[in-house]
Amino acid sequence: MLRRMLYEPLVHFLVLGCVLFALYGVVAPGADTERKIVVDDATVAMLAQRYASVWLRQPSSAELQGLVDTYVREEILYREGVAMGLDRDDPVIQRRVLQKLDVLSEESSAVNAATDVELEDYLQAHAERYAIPSTYSFEQVLFDPVRHGPALEEEFNAALAALNAGADPAKLGDSSLLPLQYDSVPLDRIARDYGEAFAVGIEGLSPGSWQGPVRSGFGVHAVRVNSKTAAQSATLADVRAAVERDWENDRRVQAREAYYQGVLKNYTVQIDADLLAASAGRQASAAGSRQAEQ
Repeated sequence: MLRRMLYEPLVHFLVLGCVLFALYGVVAPGADTERKIVVDDATVAMLAQRYASVWLRQPSSAELQGLVDTYVREEILYREGVAMGLDRDDPVIQRRVLQKLDVLSEESSAVNAATDVELEDYLQAHAERYAIPSTYSFEQVLFDPVRHGPALEEEFNAALAALNAGADPAKLGDSSLLPLQYDSVPLDRIARDYGEAFAVGIEGLSPGSWQGPVRSGFGVHAVRVNSKTAAQSATLADVRAAVERDWENDRRVQAREAYYQGVLKNYTVQIDADLLAASAGRQASAAGSRQAEQ
């Protein structure tokens, strides 16, 4: 009986199947791994550290058990979601993965802190970015065009003559919240506060006398430049912190781009869409929407 069974094809098939199943379990243990959640000391320490960073204290035993239970629950549900393909075509998950990959690609080329030679070379290559702008010490008197109307030019010229004759600036012009006097203000800040036209106008004034009109978004101004310093190139000692920050940022950007260019070689990109037609269609649709709104 036993000898007859040994020659049965069905028995051979069953034995072979068992062997293959056992072999698969040895060479491809991934299926078991995907169903196994490991909570080791490092995981517990990470959970406790996260808790402490939020609540500013270490978790109790009961709280730590709750953290572990939550971790296991989330890990299981995450794996089930991935297995169901719920992570696909989700822009939120996609952005998060991209962010993490960006960090990994940046750190893949991590180097030591920049040397003084590297920082100096970087500074010279981007000298205009760190140039110290010219500064101005000046006084200003504002005239509101709306308030003065057609008499603006006549009244401005009369006030300008009075100022150069020694009149008190505080008693002329129109009241405003603008300071009457500035000391050593960088030209870029003047442009930010008063506008580019005013900054250009003040650059053309010679120190020592009241001149104008210099126009701004507030009106027209009589201005006396008391002193100015010319723009100059910065030294590394002047702007070290900014150069170090920008150098490191550029290194990270270059590392991300190098990583992308490296993996891009492994892909074939095929664009079948007519981008010009699509762009024209969107523009026409937007124009039609605007006309309908009007």
